[in-house]
Amino acid sequence: MDRFKGVEGMRSGNQQPRRLTNDQFLSPSAPFHIYHQLVRERWELHWHEFYELCFVIGGSGTNILNGEPHRLAPGSMFLLTPADFHEIYPDDGGRIELFNVVFKEGCVDEAIHELLFRDLAELAVRFEAEQASGMEAEFRRIWKEAMEPRTGGAMVVRGTLERILIELVRECERQTLEFRKLGESGSTLYPTVHRALVYMHHHFRSPLTLEDAAGQAQLHPNYFSECFRKMTGHSFQQYLLDLRLTFARSLLTASDLPVTEICHASGFNTLTHFERVFKRRFGQSPRHYMRKSQR
Repeated sequence: MDRFKGVEGMRSGNQQPRRLTNDQFLSPSAPFHIYHQLVRERWELHWHEFYELCFVIGGSGTNILNGEPHRLAPGSMFLLTPADFHEIYPDDGGRIELFNVVFKEGCVDEAIHELLFRDLAELAVRFEAEQASGMEAEFRRIWKEAMEPRTGGAMVVRGTLERILIELVRECERQTLEFRKLGESGSTLYPTVHRALVYMHHHFRSPLTLEDAAGQAQLHPNYFSECFRKMTGHSFQQYLLDLRLTFARSLLTASDLPVTEICHASGFNTLTHFERVFKRRFGQSPRHYMRKSQR
């Protein structure tokens, strides 16, 4: 319950994003864990190796997700992937009560995983009234199973978690009219390439080659490259570069992390290359962009 407290209370003038690891929160015998928490102070900027599903049951505040603010209130739910970074602020003088379920990718069925990420959109919504009560009951069921282990508990938790995730997708579809525009046509034409796209969005900060992505699509690299360009309008390398640059720009805006560390955290191998491609894309150096955005 208290293991997230290490991300609380850091002052904004010393914003160093932390990496929360599987070893800190999960184990081979327990690929998921649930926390019931009261957020009284700011949770500092961080990201994780695992997936995190959050549901707010009390209080209000703001979740800064990849540099973009999202209001939090009872009924708010969001899913974070290993490619996301965020921080949470309770409103002044208040607190936020929430459930966190952290889990490894293999903890949910592959079909659920594909459903979640077919559109590459942020999964963040607010459930109203009766729906919110239903979602809270689902989280409390996971909590009870975790606190009072019984026969078949892991299966109950997995089934409950998958139901919650499906409801999250459905609510995102209902609340966001443009939710499917990019992914739907592409998923119909190139479902295996879309699988590789999702993989790229979750692993772009790591070394990633055309062969790696083609392997996810189970296609020959040359054919994959051709299909990828038809689906996205960009080459594999250009698309990967755009992902890394967009992430770096958000981190330059949202943190005080040194430019060298942002360079490597965004998937670039050398500072020289990062500075060159960033300036070519945004018209100014990373350092100048950071100074300008944080005035």
